[in-house]
Amino acid sequence: MRLFRWPVIAAAVVLLTACTSQPDTTAPSTAPSTFSAPTSGSPGPAGSTTQVPSSTLTSTVRVTVTNSTITRTGTVSAGTVPPPPATKEPEPQAGPCPYLPEDDVKLINGQGYGPTMLTAVEPYPICDFYRSDGGWQARIRIVRAATPEAAEAAVDQHVPVDRSAPASRPAGWSGGSMTTPDGIAGNDQVRSVYAVSKGRTAIIAESNQDQTIKGRQMVIEVVENLGL
Repeated sequence: MRLFRWPVIAAAVVLLTACTSQPDTTAPSTAPSTFSAPTSGSPGPAGSTTQVPSSTLTSTVRVTVTNSTITRTGTVSAGTVPPPPATKEPEPQAGPCPYLPEDDVKLINGQGYGPTMLTAVEPYPICDFYRSDGGWQARIRIVRAATPEAAEAAVDQHVPVDRSAPASRPAGWSGGSMTTPDGIAGNDQVRSVYAVSKGRTAIIAESNQDQTIKGRQMVIEVVENLGL
């Protein structure tokens, strides 16, 4: 009986060895992922100070609602309308923001304020708000584009569809919001961006706070104050 069993056992060992020596073809990839910060100028006028190819700016956006969760999806297409071109910026000057009071920014952003710097561009100056210790805390700009498509492109330039959540406040406006833990081009202190457009107008709000609701609240107040 022992002489009969040994060939069977040897064959089983050979078969088991062959099965376990096959390479693993389902191992996960170890290729690193990359993240590109949105382009926004330095820190940028109406439009932007950084030229970005038009093939990366405008997106076909679809907003879907499933179980009260809104998702913003889209595909970037070539040959589409670019955002407004860069404009020459004068030196910022100290002064009160004409459409967003500093006291309101203090309540919204949760920080004391120091000087406010205005960059005189059309149709309204860019407002940069600083903390009482001199550090930057928030910025808001209003872009008046030639067409609604160009205004949407200005929004997509600051909150790309593939890296942002949909935004629909205030009512009648649409765009996106995103956090920027590494800052943005031209300002490494920016931690969140909220940008929306309606017709030919786009509004972009940046904050040193991680919560995008800060920018949303600033935009809502600007729209109310200016009757946009």
